[in-house]
Amino acid sequence: MRRIIVLIVFSLNAYYCHSKLDFTVTGGMHSIDVGPKDFVVTNKSELDSFKFSFKNASYGYHFGIGLRINLNNFYLHPEFIFNSNNAHFKVNNYNVPQLVDSARDEKYQYLDIPLMLGVKFNIIRLYAGPVAHIFINNNSELTDIDGYKDKFKTASFGYQAGIGFELFNLIGIDIRHEGNFSQYGDHINFFGSQLNFDKKASRLIGSISLIF
Repeated sequence: MRRIIVLIVFSLNAYYCHSKLDFTVTGGMHSIDVGPKDFVVTNKSELDSFKFSFKNASYGYHFGIGLRINLNNFYLHPEFIFNSNNAHFKVNNYNVPQLVDSARDEKYQYLDIPLMLGVKFNIIRLYAGPVAHIFINNNSELTDIDGYKDKFKTASFGYQAGIGFELFNLIGIDIRHEGNFSQYGDHINFFGSQLNFDKKASRLIGSISLIF
C-alpha cells in the first residue's frame, strides 16, 4: 500500500504544473462472477462431515473519491473507493440427512485503490490499470460452524479495464471489468485447511460520477 501511495504522490508532483486536475465523486453497483461449487468438509477425526456450497454473490455497492490528472488526451486517475460485497452459502450436515440445507451469509468490505491510465476521445474514455484491495471488515454467519476460521489477507491485488462516457464535462458513466490475482474465497478455512474454489473472481462494475 505504501508503494501505491508514493506512486500517486509522485505522479501528482510530476504533472501538477502542466495538467488540468478534475476531482471526482463516484458511486455505483457491481456484480461478482463466481461459479457455484460444493465441498465435503470432514473434521480431523473423520467422524463428522458436512457439505459446504457456494450459492452466489449478491450485487454489491461502492462509493468514493478520485483525482484525475489530465495531460492533453491522456490522464492518470487514482481513486479511493469503499467497496461492500455479499456472498451466500449452503451447509448440509450429513449426520442429520432429514434437515434441509441451512443458508449462511457473509458480508465484507474493502478499500479499493485503483490507478487508471487512460486516453480520452471527445466524450469517450478508455482506460486500464492496477487495483489494490485493502481489507477493512467482515460480518459472517459462518463463524458458528464447527472448525471454521477466516484468514483475510490484509491486501490483495488485481486489474481493471473499462470504458467511460462524459456528459457536459460534469457527469461520468463508466463500465469496468475487474480481474483478481487471488482465488475467490481463499479466506475460508475449515479445520486448518483452506478451501480451493479454483477460480479467480471477476467483477463487472457500473459507476456514475460527478466531475468538479
